[in-house]
Amino acid sequence: MNSKTVATNKKARFDFFLEETFVAGLMLEGWEVKSLREGKLNIKEAYIKDIKGELWLVGARINPASYINQKDQVNPERFRKLLLNNKEIEKIQFAISAKGQTCVPVKLFWKGHLAKLEIALAKGKKNYDKKQVKKTADIARDQERALKKYK
Repeated sequence: MNSKTVATNKKARFDFFLEETFVAGLMLEGWEVKSLREGKLNIKEAYIKDIKGELWLVGARINPASYINQKDQVNPERFRKLLLNNKEIEKIQFAISAKGQTCVPVKLFWKGHLAKLEIALAKGKKNYDKKQVKKTADIARDQERALKKYK
């Protein structure tokens, strides 16, 4: 994981075929930024939801840092608004409305002093798709090992 990468969602690559990716900004509170700098983020169960024409990150959990005061007043699982331009929002909304498609967060990283979220349009994998992907990865790994022996 890159030093600028806060969290990655490996489960998204396993459970979905990722098609098109976008980079979105996030509207965060001060305590959330401090907690992100410590890496206290979980986006495994998160997804993107369209609420009244705006895109929101739902299900992401940012745990408060140890030195945050008033921990009982913060909500670690609150909805966080995504910042995208209108064309991207319309494209994602259209894709989400289609049957069998969703939008999932892939990774959160720092770009300068700003927190950015990479999101992807995704289609769900069936169990046999997951097995096939694992099988091809195993074959590729075995081929690499065989080639490495002969070098």
